[in-house]
Amino acid sequence: MLKLKFVLFFITFCNFVNSQTNYEFFGVIKLNGDEKSMISYRLVFEEKNGNVQGYSITDLDGVHETKNVIEGTYNSKKNELNFREKEILYTKSKISPTSFCFINFLGKVKLDNANSKIDGDFKGLFKNKQKCIDGTLTLAGIVKIEKAVQKLTNKIEKTNRIDQQTKERVNPMRMLDSLKINKLNKGENLNVFWDSDELKLSVWDAGRYDGDIINLYHNDIKILNDYKISSKKDVLNVKLNKGINVFKIEALNEGDVAPNTSHIRLEGNSRVFDLMANIKKGETTQISILKKEH
Repeated sequence: MLKLKFVLFFITFCNFVNSQTNYEFFGVIKLNGDEKSMISYRLVFEEKNGNVQGYSITDLDGVHETKNVIEGTYNSKKNELNFREKEILYTKSKISPTSFCFINFLGKVKLDNANSKIDGDFKGLFKNKQKCIDGTLTLAGIVKIEKAVQKLTNKIEKTNRIDQQTKERVNPMRMLDSLKINKLNKGENLNVFWDSDELKLSVWDAGRYDGDIINLYHNDIKILNDYKISSKKDVLNVKLNKGINVFKIEALNEGDVAPNTSHIRLEGNSRVFDLMANIKKGETTQISILKKEH
């Protein structure tokens, strides 16, 4: 009897663990009325007992890159996925309450890590639920994409027609991985919506140590001077001022390997953002923290 109870407990525990699954998709959105519009799109979410929570990123590594909270439901019996973008976490676009069109999707999707795909129409709605631009969503599961990209990478590595330096520069797998990193390039401004009065900011080398040096400013006040980035994280606890708080990164050199790259992590009450500044000597990029009203 004791053994039977243990078996039943083990089966129940396994079903509970397996009820939570993570999914990741890459692809494009196409806007109705614009045949040439192809905007990159990444969707990452957790499905647990029919509930879906996660985030989306539009225009990956582009000038309008935007990350949104998504939530929804999944009906495994009907193979039906329903999700909506509900809140902006960050954006490289200029802030305007009426300019952001949120994706609302309802369609047939069979969730399977290896072969999943999302293909169907979506409705675009403003924050006030009024209609904006509709379109179509075409996404493939990350597992399937990675297999195809790895196959291409292996093919490139084996060929003798391309020199090693070129192989490293056009490595497809590395390019795919780079799309998962939020890069800050020359002159860009990332607007981050924040939910606390303080911020923990960490800085360290994004790749192998090569002697990159930066200045870091908070509202034009220098908080890191001639800072040599290393693999060791330097952590700053910053009390945010009222209004917008601007953190500017300035590259003082390009180390042994150009460009100057620094990994930045922002941590608050319930949010964590990983960013990578990717700039040349003399260039700057910045992060604007917009505190949410309590």
